[in-house]
Amino acid sequence: MDEFFSSFTMLHLLIHIQKNFKFVKKIFSSDFRLRLGFLLFSLVEPGVFSRIVPAMRFSLINITIILSAAFFAKGLGGQVHPIESLGRNFFESIKNKDFNAYYNLSIFSLNEQSFKFFLKNIRNQSMRDHVIDAHTLPFPADANTSRQKWDAAFLHNWRIEWRHLARATPESIKNETFIPILRETNAYGFQWETVRLLAIEILLPVNWQNERFEIKGDLDLEENQVNPRTLFLDRSMSYRIQPDKSTYSRALMFGTDPEDSDQAFNNGIIGNGSGQGDIIIRFDENAPDKLFYFCPDEANAGGPVVIKQYDDLDKPNQRHNLLLTLAYGSPQRAFQILLKDVLLTPNGALYCGRPKWIGEVPLPRGLNFPEL
Repeated sequence: MDEFFSSFTMLHLLIHIQKNFKFVKKIFSSDFRLRLGFLLFSLVEPGVFSRIVPAMRFSLINITIILSAAFFAKGLGGQVHPIESLGRNFFESIKNKDFNAYYNLSIFSLNEQSFKFFLKNIRNQSMRDHVIDAHTLPFPADANTSRQKWDAAFLHNWRIEWRHLARATPESIKNETFIPILRETNAYGFQWETVRLLAIEILLPVNWQNERFEIKGDLDLEENQVNPRTLFLDRSMSYRIQPDKSTYSRALMFGTDPEDSDQAFNNGIIGNGSGQGDIIIRFDENAPDKLFYFCPDEANAGGPVVIKQYDDLDKPNQRHNLLLTLAYGSPQRAFQILLKDVLLTPNGALYCGRPKWIGEVPLPRGLNFPEL
């Protein structure tokens, strides 16, 4: 067959395969599926893919080869969310005092071209608006849409963003973030061979504003016309939803109906609608693709919840704070580290902000100390 497959055709073929043949999902590791997705999207920028795989022709035969290679190379291993993998690898880098591994898990490890490609294709309106707002030159007269303004702003400003990133040298990152975390753990007398990783959770703070719940998250691209109240959650990832004091007396509930508390959905959720403490969510393959969050006592206080596979790129690439909870001591005590602004990139999940040592905390809701 001589015709070429466009990136659009290939992407939708992959999505079709994933949705209709569950066994195919199992043959891809998390890294393979994520990188393949980014690879397909790279075709929208002329010339990018040709630099990666020169003169590769995407026919049905090529796609068959890709799927076959994935099957034989990766086997039938289970799925691990790349953000969860980041959390585990970060823990190991601290435990082993391995700064190189620690550094390679950060956005600062990207080279110039990798960063350019990542930023150019970022599906995050909040991040794009930051670059657009920093654009000092007049926009072209025909730049009327957000996408057109982004194209112009990116062209003139991506190197500024890169230079800002490059100012954080490995040495400064080591001295300002890595060593201080080790110093904090040493103050508690950590013996790392007995430290256990209890949980890896995306932390979603919630407050009450304008008579409704506000849950931390970045906006999808304007051209996608997604309800700004939409909460995107991934399967096989743990979330800790943390209401603050402004939500006092207002319960946050998840259900199959936008307002009906009798239709609460409790599978994979701890603390749903309790009105007290954190809500813990981890959805599996049996969860529906769409739910709603709402307040049983206040109308129009919530919005839709869209539940997707982590490698389904039809969603915004949001910055998330990742909470690691550790157990150490006798009797055991809980400690936490926060990785700020985690994003999915072609190199996997990377943290973009300064990791923060939170220190000792009461054992969080939904967690238990391991048996010694």
